[in-house]
Amino acid sequence: MANSWHVNPESIKRAQRLLRQNPVLSGVLTPRLTKYIPHVPTPKQSAFLVLPVLDAFYGGAAGGGKSDALLMAALQYVDIPGYSALLLRRTYKELSLPSALMDRSQQWLHSTDARWGGEKYRWTFSSGATLTFGHLARRADVYEYDSAEFNFIGFDELTQFEEFQFRFMFNRLRRLKGFPVPARMRGASNPGGLGHLWVKDRYVKRPGENGRIYIPALLDDNQHVDIESYEASLAELDSVTRQQRRWGDWDATYEGTTFKREWFQKFVDVPPSDARRCRFW
Repeated sequence: MANSWHVNPESIKRAQRLLRQNPVLSGVLTPRLTKYIPHVPTPKQSAFLVLPVLDAFYGGAAGGGKSDALLMAALQYVDIPGYSALLLRRTYKELSLPSALMDRSQQWLHSTDARWGGEKYRWTFSSGATLTFGHLARRADVYEYDSAEFNFIGFDELTQFEEFQFRFMFNRLRRLKGFPVPARMRGASNPGGLGHLWVKDRYVKRPGENGRIYIPALLDDNQHVDIESYEASLAELDSVTRQQRRWGDWDATYEGTTFKREWFQKFVDVPPSDARRCRFW
């Protein structure tokens, strides 16, 4: 598991040489950036930012650059008039913590020409484009967005959300015919949390289904982080959480206290059609 997604520095150099030699390929594989993105994307972040698909997920280990990747993606088209983006966390507290998405946006944008509207948690750019921050603490909070339209919706720590909330927000994602910006739904998260199973099933167990893309990232993929000191911090975690946070291990889970998997000989994903009763754990 530890080396499954390791990025070899020599491989990166070879890829960079290939891009310099092939301008067409470089144009396809180089992400669209704006002046509002102050960082150079890592290779994994670049892969996430060039995806042309509707639905994509950036996940795995802690320190892999998930929040940066999500904020970069939201800011890719803020120079286009009419563009609107929404970034979501489960609660307002999580949204506003130091170095969380909203605080990070302040660090990136405070010295630019973007204007902050604190009462609406929204940045407005010189083009007229907007980036709004929101939260879905309760299941029914999705209905507060029922009259809104966005070209980009991003869920930070997707495993903290219910699948219903995520799926519902697809109906708020749209664009006018001919508008030069793709409609994009993006998520980022570590393993674990109440939504662990549905996120794993959607992106990790069935990669590529319905055009969905999963970009896994490890701490080693992010050259901006002091890996040695962060590893020392992660070493204090329990074994399951450490596997999830250090290696992005979606199979690392806590053992139940009522039933044990080895007690059962056969597992089914769907109950038989003639079953009159069904219990599940």
